[in-house]
Amino acid sequence: MSTHRGGGGLHLPPLNALRSFEAAGRLGSIRAAAAELYVTPGAVSRQVRALESWLGVALFRHEGRTIRLTDVGARYLRAVTEHLTAIADATGQVSGRWRPEEALNIRSYTLLASTWLVPRLNRFRRSQPWIELDLVTSSNPADFGRGDVDAEIRPAASGPWPGSDADLVVDADLVLVCSPSYVAEYRLAEPADLKRLPGDGFLRSAASPHLWQMWFDAVGLDGVTVNRGPSFGDSTLAYQTATAGHGVMLAPLPFIEPDLASGRLVMPFPDVPRPRSQFYLVYPADRPHRKAFTAFRKWLLAEGRPTLRASA
Repeated sequence: MSTHRGGGGLHLPPLNALRSFEAAGRLGSIRAAAAELYVTPGAVSRQVRALESWLGVALFRHEGRTIRLTDVGARYLRAVTEHLTAIADATGQVSGRWRPEEALNIRSYTLLASTWLVPRLNRFRRSQPWIELDLVTSSNPADFGRGDVDAEIRPAASGPWPGSDADLVVDADLVLVCSPSYVAEYRLAEPADLKRLPGDGFLRSAASPHLWQMWFDAVGLDGVTVNRGPSFGDSTLAYQTATAGHGVMLAPLPFIEPDLASGRLVMPFPDVPRPRSQFYLVYPADRPHRKAFTAFRKWLLAEGRPTLRASA
């Protein structure tokens, strides 16, 4: 890299102008760059014009309301991006906020993580041993969408997610399950038998309050009130309560297949219509994809593919 010096110092354009140019060039939009930088579109346009004036070249062609990099602008963007990234990495290392390429932070809803994702993670670690995965779980919707992780695994009902891309990971049957002893105690043979259950027999997750009504609509059952039963802040507690024989709950089929196979849980109504339960991998649309995230995303989508084939 050659460095031009003038007056005893580096001959550099203003940093704000470079940041505005890099964002506009990467995103292909003045308005998107302004949103990312938390300034007005007019401010980005002024910074880009100032940089073009400083350089003495045109960096963009304006086509109506859209912009397109000139050949010179495209070459300059590649160089600017490389060196701004290097500055950001160096700053992060000095400040202690630098993240190595192998670090990956994922947030997931607790029930999906504990029953579906964690049992599969050994395969991921064997295939990608270089990745340092930090998996954070929560059943509180307020914990999601803060932008402090690389990606989140979220239920479809929590969308839409403005400014994010999303990949469908799990698309599965939503089924009613309980313990064998609970079936025998309340003689559950058809959905209408649920009307005999006590008010605390319907186990609910605070993270997914809509599931019971969705299931009732699918099976054509009305006249059942479920708002008197316990509501669990952590959906895994509802799951544990069901396996202990204290009520019925709803769960995506792949999450409870091991317990169905062992007999800890049963589906008292296996032939009723089943609504779908969907989970997405959600990640920022405008953030460059790091190597660790790209590898995790590819692996996760492959793991979820059987549920997508089953829904077809």
